[in-house]
Amino acid sequence: MPGNIDAALIKAEQDALRLQQQAEQEAAMKVALPLRFAQNMAAFRQYIPHIADMYEDYQSARPFKFFCSENGQPNLTWLDDDVAVYGAEPYLICETLVSEFMEKGGLSKFSFSQEANPLGFMHVDYLNKLNAYLDDISSREERLDQVPHEVPSALIFGVGLGYHLGYLYERCKIGTLFLFEPDPDLFYASLFCFDWAPLLTYLHQENLGLHILLGQDEETIVRDFSAAIQSRGSFLIANAFIMWGYQNEEIRKLIEKVQQEYYLLIMGWGFFDDNLIALSHTINNIERAVPFLKKGGRIPSDYYRTPVFIIANGPSLDDSIAVIEKNKYKAIIISCGSAISALHKVGIKPDIHVETERTKIVYDFLVNLNDPDYLRDVLFLSTDVIHPDCATLFNQSVFTFKLGEPGVALYHNYFSHLNACAALGGVNPLVGNIGISAPIHLGFKNLYLFGLDNGYKHKGHHHSKLSSYYNNEESAGALGEMMYGDSQWRREGNFGGMVISNAMFDTSRRVIEQVLATNEDVRCFNCSDGAKIDKTRALSSAEISLSMPVDKSALLGEIVALCAPIPLSKQDVESLLDIEFFNIFIDKMVAEWQQDFTSRNEINQLMLRNFGYLAQISATRQQHISQTMIGSMNYVFTLLSSILYSFKGEEETLVLMKPAIELWLEFLAKVRDMYPKALDSVDMIDNEVMALFRK
Repeated sequence: MPGNIDAALIKAEQDALRLQQQAEQEAAMKVALPLRFAQNMAAFRQYIPHIADMYEDYQSARPFKFFCSENGQPNLTWLDDDVAVYGAEPYLICETLVSEFMEKGGLSKFSFSQEANPLGFMHVDYLNKLNAYLDDISSREERLDQVPHEVPSALIFGVGLGYHLGYLYERCKIGTLFLFEPDPDLFYASLFCFDWAPLLTYLHQENLGLHILLGQDEETIVRDFSAAIQSRGSFLIANAFIMWGYQNEEIRKLIEKVQQEYYLLIMGWGFFDDNLIALSHTINNIERAVPFLKKGGRIPSDYYRTPVFIIANGPSLDDSIAVIEKNKYKAIIISCGSAISALHKVGIKPDIHVETERTKIVYDFLVNLNDPDYLRDVLFLSTDVIHPDCATLFNQSVFTFKLGEPGVALYHNYFSHLNACAALGGVNPLVGNIGISAPIHLGFKNLYLFGLDNGYKHKGHHHSKLSSYYNNEESAGALGEMMYGDSQWRREGNFGGMVISNAMFDTSRRVIEQVLATNEDVRCFNCSDGAKIDKTRALSSAEISLSMPVDKSALLGEIVALCAPIPLSKQDVESLLDIEFFNIFIDKMVAEWQQDFTSRNEINQLMLRNFGYLAQISATRQQHISQTMIGSMNYVFTLLSSILYSFKGEEETLVLMKPAIELWLEFLAKVRDMYPKALDSVDMIDNEVMALFRK
């Protein structure tokens, strides 16, 4: 009995001592946390002021309290459900988490397959050479099988109280960190618990990037991430270290959302040759006095509710032809790209025809209809980058500048005293995108989509069978194989079921959804038996009932009246290319790459520095130079980065980099030779694919 009493007394003394120590630690914590918060806020005020602004007088939405366990480590518990962020050992939990991700994880990988190059693009040629080199060394070199001690970028989901960040930077130098935290309250708490101030100072001294993505909803966070990655260099996500800092439903959904959107970040980069062609086409179209849509030009409000049939060339168009025929006088009919061949076959003439692709194949496809009279009185609507011969096939054409192209940058930066012209976004990657963006921009509010499937249900039926895709069966199969590509995804169907899609179709669908989301007054009926499009209403074409005929001649006249030619010639633009400055820029990059590198990080930092020049140029009147180079630099740097972070042994990898760097330097030499001919780069090449459309 006395033994039990002694044991109880000892335990009581130990408990009392433990409680006393914990009380002392809690008291010390109450003093330390506000001091740490003040230091952290001062550091954010210096380095990332918008975060300091956000948390200056912050009131958390969800009540919480700090506590510390026996080891004195600050933890947090939410008062509404009494759940703590960490278990008994916050530091050990975070250290173990980092160790496991570093030892068992890897870097994300992008791959570009060898690409056919029928048009002989220099960019494609060098990308194929780099790709072939990467494939060659991959077959014989030892692959990196864990996360190296420095990485070009990292995506960390969840800040928690921040402790894992300290352990991560102890073990790994991160070129650019993208830090996602969907809960602003938790980030606020981290300002009390984690030493942000020394971390921010270290990042500044080492020139390492940090983007903190805070937000209440996934859409906002993903949009901010996309903007951040584009400004820093999209190539960074080719070799990213990815981990989570804590787990809950919000974090899980955010990771899932970013995974779904990842492919969008590598779509539509453009490339050097393509941008030269675009610039040349812009100037040639202006010289030919094609009228351009004036900024702010809208049709009279009386016409806003006119039904507009937007007709793309998806397989479901075949089932809607009878409805289009029945209502052709009661709606404005817009044909998108190759859909015009299906309409031509059944004798329906569109009122407006839209195109977006810049290469000569667009002109050749229209000529291949072999019916010049059919096209003459159709209004041709396109962007400045379209092949200049296209407008010669139509009596009336209307163009708009395309956002993000070198031509619109040159015009807006140097000729603002001339007509203020419209510049349209949301017109890529497929022609259906301009089919929707253009009428919305003009003021139409009542859209019906036909054949805008963004996918297909059966592999043999990839476009309307009425169109030139099916001029002969063998060609239809070949064109289908080109279109299917490697990645095929299943997407929810507009009328139920599933649709087979791919990266291009899916991007097109997302762009349509974004355009409709920013134009909520537009009613858009999706009559296509293809992929479901958010912000549209599914409507079977059999349910369409229109009564009033449209005065098409008057309405088209109103559209034409919104436009005027631009009084410029090639001579007015030639000197603005600024060939001397372009050469200085290229020569500077070439000189910087001619050195012996001592670490992976040196090469990664150089790519970031080169990309930073584009941002600097973009802020000047020479913005067109940045737009000409940005796509190819992203592609090449993605492959250089893949070589840099794919193989074991830093010294061995630096040796492997030398032939790849030589290819990059060759590419820059070619770029320097080609740029002075930018305005004489109209696409004159006959695409061999055109043979598949001929009967």
